Amino acid sequence: MNKKDVASQLASRADISLVQAQAVLNHLFDAEDGIIAASLASESQDDAKVLFAGFGTLLRKTRASRVGTNPSSKGKLEIPAKEYVSFKPGKTLRERIASMPAQK
Repeated sequence: MNKKDVASQLASRADISLVQAQAVLNHLFDAEDGIIAASLASESQDDAKVLFAGFGTLLRKTRASRVGTNPSSKGKLEIPAKEYVSFKPGKTLRERIASMPAQK
């Protein structure tokens, strides 16, 4: 499923036009100035969380710097700390996925 498919289903379920549904998704998910990205880019680590009850939580986390190995030279190298986004599924979503039959 892609963004256009989501917009189409949103438009159908919310009884709005496809253009309005696409605008809503853009306001939420745009990486440059969307609501979710702005919240995750917050200065405060405590505010860098977006919770969708039952669905899950998007969190900004920090990975500490560490020493790694260059695979070609086998030499040690410093891997700097970095910020990344993590998703933790909510209980309702985990239960729904767990109840689905396994696919081959």
